[in-house]
Amino acid sequence: MFRTLPSYEEDGLGLPYAVTLIDAAEEEIDETTGEVIGVSVPDMEGLAAAVAMARVLIPTGLLPQEIRFLRDVLDLSSGAMAKILMMDPATYSRWENGKQQVGQWADKQMRMVVVTTLRDRFPHFSVDPKTVTSLSPIKPRASQTAPRIRMVRRALPAQVTQLDEWDTIPKAMAA
Repeated sequence: MFRTLPSYEEDGLGLPYAVTLIDAAEEEIDETTGEVIGVSVPDMEGLAAAVAMARVLIPTGLLPQEIRFLRDVLDLSSGAMAKILMMDPATYSRWENGKQQVGQWADKQMRMVVVTTLRDRFPHFSVDPKTVTSLSPIKPRASQTAPRIRMVRRALPAQVTQLDEWDTIPKAMAA
């Protein structure tokens, strides 16, 4: 038997914080004992892509683990990402290892790569790349400060071949 959880903290995405899933994760319950066997999250690839898209639109500095997460979502090696960003692979490696801060310009370039790549792979993402270029200056943040990302599954119209998709919960509703 399965039961949809009203809220679930997913911490297996490779981020230094959990992402809250609303009405999406399912608990499997043993019908005989009533014990929880496990929790499953549908469409982890789509969830990771939606979280990546949500994260790049939050104008706070990217942490090393977030930079690695974004690269992993794009399914790129660190060398390939450095090449796309037209930078020295050693510099990119220092970003992911937390040995060098990402500058404002490079941060926006990283975000732009994520937005443009994910829009091609997931056409339902309606983010205009201009949104990244118009982000207010990226604010540095302490490593312990985590953005609050809340995701929900949306059912799509029947004529759409994909069954459903992940979407962020607007800040006004997330409070």
